[in-house]
Amino acid sequence: MSRDLARQAEAVALLRASIADFNDEALVVDTIEGETTFFEAVDQLLSVIVEAGALERGARDAAAAMNARADRFALRAERGRALLEQALTVADLKKVERPAATLSMAVRAPRLVVLEESDIPSRFWEAPPPRLNKRAVSEALKSGEQVPGASLSNAAATLTVRIN
Repeated sequence: MSRDLARQAEAVALLRASIADFNDEALVVDTIEGETTFFEAVDQLLSVIVEAGALERGARDAAAAMNARADRFALRAERGRALLEQALTVADLKKVERPAATLSMAVRAPRLVVLEESDIPSRFWEAPPPRLNKRAVSEALKSGEQVPGASLSNAAATLTVRIN
């Protein structure tokens, strides 16, 4: 398909060159449509783009549904662990051996609880690493300022596809 489009684009370029004296864009388009299969190749590729977009949305929706399902399973497991912990605590059992697993209760090391961040001394704070402000560099370059180590790229042509 891409080879066909490339061949058709070359044919269009040759055709345009042969009718370059005519300054009528409608005539050029009509001639391209009548003498080549360029527009058919474009339409085929557009169909591929539309189909791929639909498949992408479907895959993302399916992934979101699977992630939601995984979250429900994780919550179910977490609740089950909490119920087991509570049951072992109430029963005052430190260890229970079962065919599927061995359950044991242990006292964990204490963990940090921050009550008020503003009261913590500065020696415990870290500065964030420096980060390049690309927007400021770009604006400076666009305004004509020379910024060592940076430049603006050449503007590139871009394709916009609006699917109805």
